[in-house]
Amino acid sequence: MEVIVNLQPLLGPLTGIGHYTRELLRQLVAEQAESLPSMTLKGLRGLRLEPLGAGHSLLAESPPNVPASARFARRQFLRRYLRNSATRFAYHQLFAQRLRWHALSQRGASSSALYWEPGFIRLPWPGRSVVTVHDLSHCRYPQYHPAERVAFFRRYLAPGLHRATRINVVSRFTADELVDLFDIEPQRIDIVSPGVAERFSAVSMADREQVRQRHSLPEDYWLSVGTLEPRKNLRTVLAAFLSLPFERQRARPLVLAGLAGWGDQTLPDGLAAALDEGRVRQLGYVDEAELPALYANASGFAYVSLYEGFGMPIIEAMAAGVPVLTADRTATREVAGDAALCVDPESRDAIRDGLIRLQDDSTLSKRLREAGRQRAAAYTWQRSAEALKASFINATNL
Repeated sequence: MEVIVNLQPLLGPLTGIGHYTRELLRQLVAEQAESLPSMTLKGLRGLRLEPLGAGHSLLAESPPNVPASARFARRQFLRRYLRNSATRFAYHQLFAQRLRWHALSQRGASSSALYWEPGFIRLPWPGRSVVTVHDLSHCRYPQYHPAERVAFFRRYLAPGLHRATRINVVSRFTADELVDLFDIEPQRIDIVSPGVAERFSAVSMADREQVRQRHSLPEDYWLSVGTLEPRKNLRTVLAAFLSLPFERQRARPLVLAGLAGWGDQTLPDGLAAALDEGRVRQLGYVDEAELPALYANASGFAYVSLYEGFGMPIIEAMAAGVPVLTADRTATREVAGDAALCVDPESRDAIRDGLIRLQDDSTLSKRLREAGRQRAAAYTWQRSAEALKASFINATNL
């Protein structure tokens, strides 16, 4: 079976979709020589259609011999470049044209090839296809996205979903959203949840100390990880934190890690003083190699988004043994189960009370650490790859 994968999610800064795509491809490539000799993986990158193997540059942890500062600058450039509506459309057309050429060159063979689109929008393809949908927040809350992104999705998503042979989603919540919003038949949907890499649950003390010193981190801190955009609800989390007594803020500062997003980033009163005094720290982009230690050093993790299709940082924090505070709605409730403290994301006071509970109740924090590790252990990339392969087989057997 020939599987053609759109590599566009790996070209820009790796957000959740990019990490999801890369980790699944790594797993498939690792298994290819042993258990999948009949599967040929090819990656679509612009006008190139290239074999995917263990040495492929886009599957590497980090580009070799490239300083972290240079990788960050490249990510920032690509992030701005790919967010532009004209550029996004040009990329869509370029990738689509390469697929058309491949179909024509293979003539009748394209009917036996399978195209996997890991990033929502199915490109024109005459054969069987599998499309992955990560969330539908642009439908429920278009105000949480740039207008050009919403317009792009409204133009291309629905036609691609209805032409796809199978549709993958990352949670039961997203599967239900697909049925409700697009009238997709449930039997066409497969759940392929993300996994969590082993490095998050096996952080050495040396790595922890190195990251602590590099970022001048205190012994005790709250952590929040994610792109700074309205859907992540950072403003309310900050307001909740800043409403705590100063002694609590000083005893356990809030550390923010993530790229700048988009939209109105109006922040609450008092933040400037908190930043000056170190009660709130903004690390900006943190290299992915440092993330496991950043989690492991934290005393608590706050991820209280307004809408998520899954919420990968939740299971990453759980794997690292950090008690988690998250939202009691959308997919975060499903992912967290009973292994996190769930609160109303629109209530500053509910988030504030949750922070206090996790800081004061050592019994609760201990229980959540243990329950979180157990829950995260169920999310492996090997299991995710098995679900993806099953979806591929379902698509080819129809």
